[in-house]
Amino acid sequence: MAEDVRISTVGLNCPKPLIETRKALRKMTPGQVLVVEGDHAISFKEIPQAINDTGDEVISKEEKDGKWTITIKKVN
Repeated sequence: MAEDVRISTVGLNCPKPLIETRKALRKMTPGQVLVVEGDHAISFKEIPQAINDTGDEVISKEEKDGKWTITIKKVN
């Protein structure tokens, strides 16, 4: 699935990665795909939980060498 928007939260700690993810999603239209990159371990767990609560869809989560990416499809 092609990405429409990519943001980096590398170096940011909670709650900033989640805040930046929500800001990006608010600017997007349904059907668009957001890729979030980061390195804060707690955010890797927190962001997908928060996204599921909004009704948007977590497509994938990948973690390697302390860095991660979360791919999200804007539904609402």
